[in-house]
Amino acid sequence: MKILVIDDSQAMRKIIEWAIRQSSLHVDEVFEASSCQDAMQQVESKNPDIVIADWNMPNLGGLELLSALRKINNFVKFGFFVNQASANILNLAHSIGADFIISNPSSNNTLETQLNQTIKIQLESFIKS
Repeated sequence: MKILVIDDSQAMRKIIEWAIRQSSLHVDEVFEASSCQDAMQQVESKNPDIVIADWNMPNLGGLELLSALRKINNFVKFGFFVNQASANILNLAHSIGADFIISNPSSNNTLETQLNQTIKIQLESFIKS
């Protein structure tokens, strides 16, 4: 499985990548993009199975990236990492075509746990289709 992590913060990209690698998931490759423009190129060239994007980024944000991917009929499993997943954010993300949202982890619900649960669900639905 290949996962693309998109965030304008290098520190956050490394944290998410570390959590992915610490998880029980079988991941062949984790690659990063610091902008949505770079992410579009990587989606086309590397064909990831799952994309995890920051909600807010300068210039072109995660929502715009997802919208652009869906317009070109790219249906990669796509999710957002957000600080707070309000009902408005959830509704907007799902209406544009997001498959999942990972919210800022609490002490009882670590990023690793959320990634394991979310990505396993995405993979199960991928295998069934």
